Amino acid sequence: MRGPDLARLTLGGLCLTRPELPLRWLRRGTRRPGPPGGRGTRTVVRVLGARYLVQAVGGPWLHRSWVPAVDAAVDLTHAASMVGLAAVAPGHRRIALASAAAATAFAVADLTHPEPGAHLRSAS
Repeated sequence: MRGPDLARLTLGGLCLTRPELPLRWLRRGTRRPGPPGGRGTRTVVRVLGARYLVQAVGGPWLHRSWVPAVDAAVDLTHAASMVGLAAVAPGHRRIALASAAAATAFAVADLTHPEPGAHLRSAS
């Protein structure tokens, strides 16, 4: 399994099973009291976690040379949407920018760490 897929698997599992943890980590140092995020925010974090799990498992299962580029495109689209959300929803700015940063890091990792042996196979 490629490094980006392993990272997605880890973060996806965390977001799906314990969405309050990343929200709590991102709230440290803020003046916002109470539990991290509402029910809707935790649901969105769980959906993102599920998407990361599908990407993490789907890529190695498909085993195609084009998968890292598609993964990167999905993550860059997500990053752009999160930057937009940060601009229009100040209450969600910190979590949106963190999500954009993670998605951008995944995209860069996908583009710089292709599947082992991908250069030996033809694009299917």
